[in-house]
Amino acid sequence: MKDSSATYSFVVPIYNDGRLAERFCVEFERVFREYLACEAIEGQVELIFVNDGSVDDSIELLRKLAGNFPFVRVIDLSRNFGQHLALSCGYKHASGDYVGMLNVDQQDPPSQIPKLLDLIRSGDADVVYGLRIQRNDPAINRWTSRLFTQVLNKLTGYDTPLNISTLRVMSRRFVDAYDQLTEKSRYLPGLEMWMGFKKDYTPITHQEREEGTSSYTFRRRLLFALSAIVSFSDLPLKFAVVTGTLVAAVGFLLTAFLILQKLFFLEIQPGYTTTVSLIVFLGGVQILFIGLASLYIGRVLREVQNRPAWIVRDTYNFGSVRESR
Repeated sequence: MKDSSATYSFVVPIYNDGRLAERFCVEFERVFREYLACEAIEGQVELIFVNDGSVDDSIELLRKLAGNFPFVRVIDLSRNFGQHLALSCGYKHASGDYVGMLNVDQQDPPSQIPKLLDLIRSGDADVVYGLRIQRNDPAINRWTSRLFTQVLNKLTGYDTPLNISTLRVMSRRFVDAYDQLTEKSRYLPGLEMWMGFKKDYTPITHQEREEGTSSYTFRRRLLFALSAIVSFSDLPLKFAVVTGTLVAAVGFLLTAFLILQKLFFLEIQPGYTTTVSLIVFLGGVQILFIGLASLYIGRVLREVQNRPAWIVRDTYNFGSVRESR
């Protein structure tokens, strides 16, 4: 049963794909007109586009949309801060009783939003996620996404579904709790799992991308996965300690063997190749683990510097709100 007084905010990050926003707005408005059974949705619904430092004409297109669609709000960040920080900024500005997120490419289409809204309003969950029935992405994207989720689940102990979508709807109290987080390096699904609260899931349709290609190249996806793992697990450091202990144990046994060899006058011709191989192997292990530790140290440095996680250059249809956080 719908509550006629409830309000809704949906946050959409934009990076060089503002050309898709108009068609998105038309479909979004159609869905909510039908869902709320009214012609003018701006009294209950706001659609917040966060321009994450686009280098094309996205901000001009979004400003025009804010003039054409009364329910559209636009946040223009001062540079590219990354999708998850852009979404966090949007959450901070959202005023609805229910807050959602989705992407402008309509792979998780707005037509699926009512399913999530009905479920969160009829149950006691604070977050409802869409689960993709069948993912219509290139095979490499599907495989890397599943592999990353599996690895992160193992490292963190979370149980994130492998087919989870970007579309989700959250209660006001969940978003208020999320807004209290202050860390600068964010991976939203991990933070949402860490926060607790009751979660629920519903199957949704996943479509092919309307136009263009995703800005998440294989290299960016790999770097993002590494960043998320460093943010949410210290297991790689524990692995480094265990490996170091094993290498030290092997070294101790080798030293003991050499001592016994001398004591009992065993003559074994030393192998040059073996010696060099061991030196290269141990040197590589040391450099690898020093680099791993450096990633964590760099992450700590960014946190203690306490710079704003994002900086807002301007806002449209919010009044005169300006914020950096």
